[in-house]
Amino acid sequence: MTWRDTLEGLKQELTEVRTQRQRRVEEEDAGLQKERDDLSRMAKDLGVDELLAEMNATLLDGKGEIQTIIGWESDDGDPDLEGVISMNGDEPDDDDEDTDVITTILSWEEGGEMEIAVDLGLSDEGIYLQINEIEIRPERDALEQGLIVAFRDELDL
Repeated sequence: MTWRDTLEGLKQELTEVRTQRQRRVEEEDAGLQKERDDLSRMAKDLGVDELLAEMNATLLDGKGEIQTIIGWESDDGDPDLEGVISMNGDEPDDDDEDTDVITTILSWEEGGEMEIAVDLGLSDEGIYLQINEIEIRPERDALEQGLIVAFRDELDL
């Protein structure tokens, strides 16, 4: 076998390997996108934004600010994403694991900066829900109770 024949054979192998690798990457990306879609759907189903907005209106007379941070999205001039901030500050991702989270924050001023942060994210064990870094069940009633406890804790009630 000549040098040229060897290179041609290697080229064909390389093409097959690249095709398989690309297919695997596409499958992994599709799986990750499905997980992220499920996470977004769960955030909506739990009503995280609505619960924090209701707390803001009822308990803070609308003086608080609600901010949603979606770890895997960036604003990039998309009007649908206005007010959404990327977890990485629009810098390239080095580690996708840190970006599989939706964080919604209610912040207000009351004798200092007060904040309730709700994290809904993906981990190796599945979907998790945290309020101010305390893990709770990803269920509406647990979220409601957890938000009340977090508000009381912020104000030392």
